[in-house]
Amino acid sequence: MKALRYGISDTLVLAKRSLLRIPRQPDLLVGFTIQPVLFILLFVYVFGGAIKTPGFDYVDFLMPGIIVQSIVFGGFVTALGLSDDLKKGLIDRFR
Repeated sequence: MKALRYGISDTLVLAKRSLLRIPRQPDLLVGFTIQPVLFILLFVYVFGGAIKTPGFDYVDFLMPGIIVQSIVFGGFVTALGLSDDLKKGLIDRFR
């Protein structure tokens, strides 16, 4: 039970550290918020008339892809941060 408590505590510390990193790296904020909105606007209003989807609206076809793309991008950013933490020895301090 003690190991679980330490694991949760360590996870919260790393999550807080990642959230504090966002104001210092505004490009992450662009990737998380503005990029999906821009892609939706681009594909719906610029390319929306060029692509025909029979039987349903193009936005209904597009939204799941944009959501998955945002999740994958978030995973990449998390993996890069974890790789940086491993390289700098931060994870070893938790052991």
